[in-house]
Amino acid sequence: MSDINWTTDHPFQALALTGGGFRGLFAAKALQCMEDHIGHPIGRHFDITCGTSIGGVVALAVAFEVPMKKVVDVFEEHGKCIFPPHTAPNGKWAVGLDLFKHRNSPRYTTAPLREAIKLLIPENATLGDALHPVAIPAVNVTEGRPRVFKTRHKPEWHRDWKLNAADVALATAAAPTFFELAEVSGCLYADGGLFANAPDLIALHEAEYFFAVPTEAVRILSIGTTTKSYSISFNSGRQFGVADWMQDARLFSVMISAQQQFVDQLISHKLGDRYLRIDKEPSQEQAQDLGLDVATPSAVKTLKALAEKATTDLIGNRLNVFLAHQQQLRLFGDNYG
Repeated sequence: MSDINWTTDHPFQALALTGGGFRGLFAAKALQCMEDHIGHPIGRHFDITCGTSIGGVVALAVAFEVPMKKVVDVFEEHGKCIFPPHTAPNGKWAVGLDLFKHRNSPRYTTAPLREAIKLLIPENATLGDALHPVAIPAVNVTEGRPRVFKTRHKPEWHRDWKLNAADVALATAAAPTFFELAEVSGCLYADGGLFANAPDLIALHEAEYFFAVPTEAVRILSIGTTTKSYSISFNSGRQFGVADWMQDARLFSVMISAQQQFVDQLISHKLGDRYLRIDKEPSQEQAQDLGLDVATPSAVKTLKALAEKATTDLIGNRLNVFLAHQQQLRLFGDNYG
């Protein structure tokens, strides 16, 4: 239970940030546009921020009041180190050869990602050092179960707040085949996008279950990564094997798109106009410049332009009610605050 009387006049407001590889630059830029408009950290306007994969990295930055402009700059400057330029294999033989090449190791090293995270979050910072409540999903593959890392926004929670924040960021972003498994407290973790790429339902559950917030008193602002829809042409055939599914990250793109649309539908049905989703589907030509692991100058320009357009169109309109909210949920320390 919570000592706050959550009502439609005093709602519980959450920020949900979708995963999507380098396309997470879209979410960071969208939040930068909001901060440019309000003139202070966006985290002060949400009772909790939930983020998955790259959205989890951004969510932690929100919780630590890292300026979103800095997040955008770090992603832009270090994206090419995290995802080095490469030519995507074309054709089954080329894809098969590429799969064989990476059969015993992930495609990318984790070191550049860790270095980028360290530029945003102090290396020794714990979740307990965060300024705002946050929830970050990952998959504990050692124990075979999902896990949501959380700040101490309930006084009886004594575990996660002691964890290293950078380790949690690496855990939620440990995408299979892309990066090595992350280690947190003696357990191995994989990307939270395997079960909650769109963490909006986590935000709703956090409010309703842990804080007894009436559904009608919940508001959620959700930000995507330009990955809402993904379809496969009939020209690609029907006999898809491993190489076909892995070509151009098809499998991951289908998972991300399907999860996102399903969650969007469920939350829209439950919350109605108290749910706002910011996303922008790229044109066919723009989509050719984008990818989960594409961090080219063209991708940077496209993602930033799409995010600025999608966000500024809502400032002065539906977004105003979310930006007017002030955080009510508190964090607890060693002595209950």
